[in-house]
Amino acid sequence: MSSPNYTALIRTFNSKRTLASTLLSLAQQSVPPSQYVFVDSGSTDGTLEIAPKNSIIHHYRAKKFNYSESLNEGIAHIETPYTMVVSSHTSIANSQALEYALATLEENDDIAAAYFVQEFAQNMRFDLIGPKNFSGFNGVWNTCALYKTRHLRQRSFRPEVFSAEDQDWSNWAINFERKYIAKISGAGMSYNNPAGNSVLKSRNECLAVAIYVKTDMLRFEFLARTLYRAFRPVSSMRERALNMSLLYSLILQNISRCTGRD
Repeated sequence: MSSPNYTALIRTFNSKRTLASTLLSLAQQSVPPSQYVFVDSGSTDGTLEIAPKNSIIHHYRAKKFNYSESLNEGIAHIETPYTMVVSSHTSIANSQALEYALATLEENDDIAAAYFVQEFAQNMRFDLIGPKNFSGFNGVWNTCALYKTRHLRQRSFRPEVFSAEDQDWSNWAINFERKYIAKISGAGMSYNNPAGNSVLKSRNECLAVAIYVKTDMLRFEFLARTLYRAFRPVSSMRERALNMSLLYSLILQNISRCTGRD
C-alpha cells in the first residue's frame, strides 16, 4: 500500500540556523513531504533561501504576530489529506517516522492526529490519548505533529488562544469529536530552539490551558498546589519562578472573571 501525501507546514522567523537540519531530516524520510508551505514573519537572515524548490511561501499578514493565525493562514494553502505541523527548530532522526505516523492515521479512523515526543524508546510505538487520560498538556504538540487535514478544516486553531493552541485543539478533538490523539515515541525527535523554553513561555502555556482547556486549574485546590510548588525545598529556582508567576496570573484571571472583565 502506497503512503498518502502530506504537506509540511513550517512557520519561520530568522530560522536559518536550525531550519537546514529540519529540512534534511524531512528529506531523508522514507516518505518525504509532497509539498512544503512556509509561513514567514519577515525573516532577514536568508531563511527562505534554503526552502526546497517549489515550496509555497506565505508571508504572514497581520501586524501583530499570532501563532494560531499563522498556522491557519498556512493551512489555507494545503491540498493534501495530511498536514505535518513542524517547528523550524525540530529534527527527526528515525527515517521511518513519518511512514509510521501516516500508517497509524490511515489505519485508525478514530485517531485525528499523531505527534512525536522526545521520550527514549528502542522501537517506535504509540499510546492513545483520549477522554480518560487527556491531562490538558499531553494532547498533540505542534513542535512535530501530523494531522488529518479534514479535521483542521473542520476546526482551525483559535487565535484568541494565546498559547497552547494545540492543547485547545486536542480538547475539541477528544472531548467534542470523540477522537483520539496518537503519542509516538521512538522517532528520535529533537527540539533545538536556540531561545530555549523560557519561564514566560511555560507560564503562558499553563495559563492558556487553565483558561481554555482545564478550568479546574482556576480552583482553590490547584492554586494551593501551585503555591506549595513555588516554595517547597526541592523546587529548582526556575520551578519556583514559574509557579509564582503562574499563581499570580491565575489569581488575576479569577479576579477578572469575578468582575466580568475577561
